[in-house]
Amino acid sequence: MTGICEIHLNRRQINAVDIPQKTIVEPGTDLVVRFVNHGSPIHLTLKAINASSFTDFFHANIYVPDTEDFIIPIREYAPSGDFSLEVIVGYGTKRAETPIEVLRPEVEERFTESPDLPDPDDGRRGANPLSAGGILPVALTIGLSLLLYSLWFMEGETVYNYIAYVLLFLGVIAAWFSNR
Repeated sequence: MTGICEIHLNRRQINAVDIPQKTIVEPGTDLVVRFVNHGSPIHLTLKAINASSFTDFFHANIYVPDTEDFIIPIREYAPSGDFSLEVIVGYGTKRAETPIEVLRPEVEERFTESPDLPDPDDGRRGANPLSAGGILPVALTIGLSLLLYSLWFMEGETVYNYIAYVLLFLGVIAAWFSNR
């Protein structure tokens, strides 16, 4: 929802500024400041006071011949709150200030069950790593590898060392897939 702040200039007298009571704008949209000039062309200064949390706009000098739109972007993640927009005309002799309210829309939070998580009571839960199915391949490969390493130390045959290494590697792979 783009907020439109319509400001009338020179309506009642020279350098008169008529501003709205309040303008509401949502974060991530633009605040359109529409100047409607009812008299001769005018120069004015537009300042955003205390608006650093809502926009990067600070001030601008604007020439308004008859109707002019000035766009102030509001940050997408701006918090709810308000700031003042000040219009200065007549080389500083007339000032008018209008509040701009940044209002975040209310979001209804809805929680649904995740389809990728199993129910705690069905039997699809992951295996316990300390169960017999999880620790048996690891214990078996460690035991056989220790036997082969002791044979390698006693006999001196390097083939026992290679077989023990391959057996330990296969044990790690078996342990990996058993926990999936």
